[in-house]
Amino acid sequence: MSFIKSMCFGIAVAVPLVMAQSASGTLTGSVTDTNGAPLAGISVSYGSVASRPAPVVGGSLVPASVVSGSVSSDASGNFSVSGLPAGAYALCTNSPSAPYLDLCTWRPGVTVTVPAGGSASQVLVLERGVYLNVRVNDPSHLLPQVVDGPWAPRKLVVGVRYGSGAYQGAINIEADSAGRSYQSVIPVGVPFSLWLFSRDVALAESSGAALAGPAATVPFQTVAGQDQSFTFTVVGPADHAQ
Repeated sequence: MSFIKSMCFGIAVAVPLVMAQSASGTLTGSVTDTNGAPLAGISVSYGSVASRPAPVVGGSLVPASVVSGSVSSDASGNFSVSGLPAGAYALCTNSPSAPYLDLCTWRPGVTVTVPAGGSASQVLVLERGVYLNVRVNDPSHLLPQVVDGPWAPRKLVVGVRYGSGAYQGAINIEADSAGRSYQSVIPVGVPFSLWLFSRDVALAESSGAALAGPAATVPFQTVAGQDQSFTFTVVGPADHAQ
């Protein structure tokens, strides 16, 4: 999860959307591509943004109330959420079936203020990127054969570096007896370096050339309409494994 998402949705505990009708508001909006065409089936996540520090009670910080949830855009690209407490909300997006960039991953994000007893509207314009697909074959089963979980130690980290040292991780979407697959959606026209890190295993490119460990980079440039795919193979334990 990106920093902006963590800040917006993880700063406090969730509370039920139970408010007096007169104090609640409605958030409506639409999702389009950069040409203005409506995008259906886009998941729009919303999370309230704290406007002030949490109060101190008995020497302890009291978590601020957070309201969060998600809604999908309809066939016309529209979405609506009612019964929201008045306040500022950060909006993020996820496209399950096409490579549109998440507003909170590659952009500063969008914040909208819902008034008490009123309505706020927001148009979300999504830029189309490309998929980054990374397959890691593991014939000797040296990596876990289960998808990475929130508490599982990472024996292999895959992502991209770009700009002045920024990093964005790829998601481990599949793990099977033959290896592991990673995927992310990345912008086009950007110079990237694919970054792989492991203190447990040694990797080789599809050509058979060994990757220098524990961290290895593979430069590449994204082009519109062309997904980026890489294949690597686990060739044995890492010499530097602890």
